[in-house]
Amino acid sequence: MDVLGNDLLLNRAIAQTNYVKDSSEFLFIMRFRVDIDFSPPTPESDGDIQIKKCEWIRDCIEAFLSKNTRLSQQSIEDRTGVSVSTIRRFLSLKGNPNPEVVIKIFTALGQDEQLYKYMLEFHPDIATIMAEKSKHNSEYNYIEESEREYFINEDYYLITNLAYTEAGTSEAEISYELGRKGIERLFELTEKGIVQKTEDGKYVGKLKNYKLSLSDTKRRAELSLRFYRMNEAGGINNWISFQTESLNEEGLKALKLMQQQHFNERKNHIFNNPNYKGNIKIFNTSVSSTFLSFTSNGGLQ
Repeated sequence: MDVLGNDLLLNRAIAQTNYVKDSSEFLFIMRFRVDIDFSPPTPESDGDIQIKKCEWIRDCIEAFLSKNTRLSQQSIEDRTGVSVSTIRRFLSLKGNPNPEVVIKIFTALGQDEQLYKYMLEFHPDIATIMAEKSKHNSEYNYIEESEREYFINEDYYLITNLAYTEAGTSEAEISYELGRKGIERLFELTEKGIVQKTEDGKYVGKLKNYKLSLSDTKRRAELSLRFYRMNEAGGINNWISFQTESLNEEGLKALKLMQQQHFNERKNHIFNNPNYKGNIKIFNTSVSSTFLSFTSNGGLQ
């Protein structure tokens, strides 16, 4: 019901109480009025907000450990850099997490999408920055949990990468590289709906516009280097370079912006350019990172 409309009815009924005190309309309206709480909502206390934050972190950690049953809280510390004692406080809903710690936990455990939702609820200013920083691939959606393992598992890594090129892959190609076991995994991926077989016998990726978390992307970059062909180094087929330097914060921002621009340039001018479509399978990755979290003033980056 429209509360405003019932207020008007109520005022009219009150004005007529001397005449219709026993009317069913008045009694109904009075009951309706009593059931509605018109007082302003009570703001959540700081303690309530802290508990909610810890619940988000607890759910993130428990979800990770449930999928990785051999790992422990110590494993969480090793991955995130957050001490076990701090993790235990969060799990018991007694901690007071700051944004930096939350970012470390969610990112290291592959929960980028949940991290954004967390920031949207508790730190909307940070969520705005995150959205701005990831707008270069905003057309992509995070892959379903049931599918992501096939993209980071070493046993399926080569097959998924070959299938998700424009040219796709074939049984002959997979058999040449991985033998009978590779063919069995190719058929499994087809059954799972990760790849599909076309009318001309090619196997191509079925998922569209997908993306993985930062930790999964790191895993893919690590696996890709195993396929770097050193015998072709210096030729037209590949490229590798490595640089180290010390920068200030403005330099770090400029470097990341340049890499984001290069991502779009590769995508728009080369990968999506019909003049360059072919059957030679390649990978391309761009990585930059600070080496340490230590700073000379004793703080953390």
